Amino acid sequence: MDVHSKSNSCRNYLPAVHASTGRRHSLSAHLSRSARRFSAVVAPQLTKLEPLPILQTYPMLNLRIVNRTQLNDAIDQYIIHNGVRFSPIEFEITTSNEQRILNVVLSPDEMTLSDGLKRVLTISFNDSDNDGDGVSICQIKHPVSGLKLYDFVEMPLTNVIHVSSSIDSCDKCMIYPETNIWLRMVTSCGCFFTSLQWHFRKRGILYATVRPNRTLFKENSLRMEWTEECENDLRILVVAFAMIQVVREAFPSLMHLLQERRRRKS
Repeated sequence: MDVHSKSNSCRNYLPAVHASTGRRHSLSAHLSRSARRFSAVVAPQLTKLEPLPILQTYPMLNLRIVNRTQLNDAIDQYIIHNGVRFSPIEFEITTSNEQRILNVVLSPDEMTLSDGLKRVLTISFNDSDNDGDGVSICQIKHPVSGLKLYDFVEMPLTNVIHVSSSIDSCDKCMIYPETNIWLRMVTSCGCFFTSLQWHFRKRGILYATVRPNRTLFKENSLRMEWTEECENDLRILVVAFAMIQVVREAFPSLMHLLQERRRRKS
C-alpha cells in the first residue's frame, strides 16, 4: 500500500472513531439520566419504613415466643459448648383472639419483623455506644438498604428512652418507664416478669403503652396498646420497642448471648 492509500484509509477511519465516541457519550448520558430518575424514585423508599396498615385495625396486640425449645437450645449451646451462635428464635405478634398477624425472628446478628414474606424492619443490637448523652440500646434499620433509620437512646439516671430519626435528627417520641406499688407487689408474687410498663409520649401526650402480660402458667410476653390518635409510624415504633424489650426484659438470657457475641466479635 502506498502513502496516498494509507492517507485515504486514515481519513476514512477518523469519522468512524468520532461516531463511535459520540455513541458512547450518548449512551453514558442516557444511563446517567436513567440512574438519576431511578434514584429519585427509589432512594426515598430506602430511607423510610413502609406503613403497616394492619396495625390500625387493632387497639391491642401481644408479642410472645413461639417455641421455647429454640430458646433452650440457644442457652444450652452457650452453657455446654460456650457458643454464641444459635439458630433463629421465632416470636409472633398476635391479636386478643390469638390470631398471628406478624412474625418476628431473632438471629445472632439482628432481629427482624416480617409481614408474611415481606420484611418490615430490622433491629440491630450491635452498634451500641455510650456517651454523656445516654446509652444507645439499639437501632432500627431499613430491611433492604440496611440504612439506620431510628436510634433508641436510654438517658442516664432517669432511664427514659429517647427515640429520634437518624435521617433528619427529628425527635419521634419519649418512652417513660413507670411502676407503682400494685405492680411491684404482684411481680414479687410471680404474676409478672417485671414491675415496669413503658409509656410513649409526644409533646406530653400519651399515645401508647407496652406492658407485661401475666406470666402464671404462661411464657413471658408483652402487650402493646395505643390510642386511636396514635399514627401508624408511631405504632411501628411501639412494635419495635416491644421486640427490643422481649429480649432485654422478658428473656434477658438472650440479651446476655447477644452482648457476649458482640464482645467476641470486637
